[in-house]
Amino acid sequence: MIPLFSSALRAAGVPALVTIARLDVAQLGRLAPNLLVCDVDGADVDQLELLRRLRFVLPDCLIAVYTGTLKRSWGVACHLAGVNCMLSKTADERNLTAGLHDALQNGCYTDPGFAAA
Repeated sequence: MIPLFSSALRAAGVPALVTIARLDVAQLGRLAPNLLVCDVDGADVDQLELLRRLRFVLPDCLIAVYTGTLKRSWGVACHLAGVNCMLSKTADERNLTAGLHDALQNGCYTDPGFAAA
C-alpha cells in the first residue's frame, strides 16, 4: 500500500513521506510529523489507546487512520480518541487523495463509507 499512499500524498500536496513499519509513539514524538497516516487494524495493542497516545505526543499533528473496519461506531471511537481523518481501505487512489486533501485543508475528514455503515 506504500506506493498507493505515496502517490495519494503527493497528489494531496504533502511534500515528504517517511515510512515506519512499526508504530513507536516515542519515536514519532521525536519526529513530530505534521501528518501521520497509520494502519492500526493489525496492532497488537489496544487500538484506541494507541490513538490516544499518538494524539498526546503529537498534539499539532493531523492523524489519519487507514482501516478496513467500516463501522460507524469505529469511526466515532477513533475521532473521540483524537483522530482527524478516517480513510477506508476500500478507497481508490483518487478517493484517498481527495480525503487527505480535504483533511489537510479543513482539519477533518471521514470517508463516506463510515456514514453508510
